[in-house]
Amino acid sequence: MKHLYRSLPLSLALLLSAPFAMAQGSRNGPKLGLDIATQTLGQFLAWSGQPKVGPIVGWSFEAAVTDQISLLIEPMYIGKGSVTVVPQLKTRSSIALNYLEMPLMLKVSTSPDVQGLFLTGGLMYGYLLHGKIKNFQDGQLVSSYDFSPTGTQHRGQWSAGVGLGHETGHWMWELRGQSSLTTFDELVRSHNVVYSLQVAWRFNSPALGN
Repeated sequence: MKHLYRSLPLSLALLLSAPFAMAQGSRNGPKLGLDIATQTLGQFLAWSGQPKVGPIVGWSFEAAVTDQISLLIEPMYIGKGSVTVVPQLKTRSSIALNYLEMPLMLKVSTSPDVQGLFLTGGLMYGYLLHGKIKNFQDGQLVSSYDFSPTGTQHRGQWSAGVGLGHETGHWMWELRGQSSLTTFDELVRSHNVVYSLQVAWRFNSPALGN
């Protein structure tokens, strides 16, 4: 039952995204990206250790609020995690975390023409699907195991993100940074920090009069 309540925000967001795909003036299409991630106990968007590279695969729904402001709902699969290297011991530990995530972002164009430069900011809810930990010694794999939170362990996670991007025609790209929010967590957990390059192609484009 606890898992049901924790996944409820993601389920509701998925249901809400459907009307955006059909709304007049909306744009939607596939989104792909690549990210680098780390885990830290530091400040928002702080970096620690080595980068963990992960994929982003999803769909971008956009609906206009005003001429320069729109709402982005973007269900996606995103890879997070961290890499820790200890040169003195010649060890490396890699943590891969696979999340199903739902960003809800406000997109603000810098000019009345929505084509061009834009800024984004908002919240996202992530649900941990599974993870894998690998440990290396002298470049050789010494241990590896999969894990999936159960019982009282947390799968859900809220994050905040900001971005800078550009759109032209059907294409939109964005540089986005995001960090998990642990202020109200029952347990002390590391921040998942992710920097990504995301590219979307939308079926409808105001530049083309659609």
